Amino acid sequence: MKKIVFILAALAIISCKEEEKKPEYVIINGTIQNNNSETAKIRGYDMDIEIPISETGTFTDTLDIKKNGYYDLIIGRERTSTYLEKGKNLSVSVDPKEFDETIAYTGDLAAENNYLAAKYLLSEKGMSFKDLYSLPEEDFVKEINAMSGSYKGLVSKTAELSESFIGLENKELEYEHIANLENYPEYHSYFTGNDSLEVSPGFYDITSKINYMDTVAFRNSKGYREMLSVHYGRLVEDANDNSEDFSRTVTFLSVVDENLPNGYAKDQLMFDHLRYGLQPDSNLEEAYAKFKSSNTNQENLDKITKRYNKLKPLLTGNISPTFDYENHKGGSTSLADLAGKYVYVDVWATWCGPCIREIPSLKEIEKDYHGKNIEFVSISIDEAKDYDTWREMVIEKELGGVQLMADHNWDSKFVDDYGILGIPRFILIDPEGKIVSADAPRPSDPKLRKMLDELI
Repeated sequence: MKKIVFILAALAIISCKEEEKKPEYVIINGTIQNNNSETAKIRGYDMDIEIPISETGTFTDTLDIKKNGYYDLIIGRERTSTYLEKGKNLSVSVDPKEFDETIAYTGDLAAENNYLAAKYLLSEKGMSFKDLYSLPEEDFVKEINAMSGSYKGLVSKTAELSESFIGLENKELEYEHIANLENYPEYHSYFTGNDSLEVSPGFYDITSKINYMDTVAFRNSKGYREMLSVHYGRLVEDANDNSEDFSRTVTFLSVVDENLPNGYAKDQLMFDHLRYGLQPDSNLEEAYAKFKSSNTNQENLDKITKRYNKLKPLLTGNISPTFDYENHKGGSTSLADLAGKYVYVDVWATWCGPCIREIPSLKEIEKDYHGKNIEFVSISIDEAKDYDTWREMVIEKELGGVQLMADHNWDSKFVDDYGILGIPRFILIDPEGKIVSADAPRPSDPKLRKMLDELI
C-alpha cells in the first residue's frame, strides 16, 4: 500500500510540474486603420508566418516560436522590429499611412515593443544614412558613439522593461555599433567616391573584444548575425584587388570557409549570402561549387541548388527571356519589337527608393547615348492598384525611353524568368536577343558607360 501511495504522490508531483510548465506560444493580435493588406507577416529564427487580416482590419494568431527575441512584423510594404517571448501576449495598433508614428502596443510585451518603436523614431531624428557615412572618420566615430549613447539612455529610462530584455537589447546595441563601424570604409567610398580611404590605426580596436566565432550568439541574436555578415564583408573588401575577375561572392564564401568552424553558423552565413548574392555571371559555377563542398545542411543546399538552376540559363550569350507589356504611350511593346538594337532594361517600381535615386543617372545615360544603337526600357512591377501612380510618375519625372508596366508585378513572367528578387535590376540584351549581362551595372556606376562604349 505504501508503494501505491508513493507512486500516486509522485504522479501528482509530475502532474503539477507539467501544469506549471510555461506555454511555448505567443498570442498576437492587431488592429489596422486604413488597411490595404491581406496579411500580416511574422519573420525570424527560420519562422515565416502569414496571418490573414479581416475586412475590418484585425488579425490574431497563436505563434509557436522557437526562441524569445526579435522578429519582423510586416504589414504591406512596412515592417518593424518586434520582440516576442514565450507565454506572453501582444496587441498592436497601427495606421499604415503613418506607420512608424502611429504604431503602439499593449499587453504583456507592451513596454519592450513600445521601446523598439521609440528607438526607431529616435533613429529617424539622426543623420541620413548617406550623410552619416559621408562624414570624415573622426566625425563619423563621434556621431555613432552619440547614437549608441542615446539608445542606451532610452533603454535605461524606459519603465517596466524586463531584465532579460534589457540584457538582450544592450548586447544588440553593441553589435549594431560594431556593424556601423565596420561598414564605414565601404559606404564612405560608395557615397563620396573616395576609393583610397584608409582608416586610422586603432579604428577597429573596439572589435578586439568581439568573439566572431560565437555560435551560440549566432543562433540567438539577430544583431550578432548581421554584425558577423558585415565583418566578413569588410574582410572581403580588404581582399579586393580591383581586378576585372574579382568576385565578392566567391571571396565571401572563401573568407567564411576559412574563418568559421564547420557547423550551423558557417552554413547559415554562406546560405544567407547566396540567397541574394548568387549571380548569373562568370563566377556562378565556382560560387555554387564552393557552397556545395562546404555545406552541411541539405535543406539549404536544395534551396541554393534551385536558385542555381534558375540562374544558369541567364549566363552571357544565352537567349534572353522576353517581354510584351503595356506601353505608357499606348499599345504594347515586346522585346521582339526592339530587335536589331541593344536593349538596356530597368526593372523598377514607383515605391522603390533606390529605383527613384537612379532616375537622374538613367536620364543622363539616355541623353548621352541618344541616336546610338540602343533602346532604354523601363519595366514597372507596380501592383494594379498603383497603375495611376505609375502613369503620373512617368509624366511628373519626365521619364524617357520606353516605359512599360508588367502584367503581374513580381509574378510577371519576365521578372520570374530572370530570377529577380530585388529592385532596381538592370539587364543588357544584344541586338540578336542574347544576354550580355543579366545583372548589368546601374546607371550611376561608371562601369555601365565603359561596357556600352565597348559594345556600341
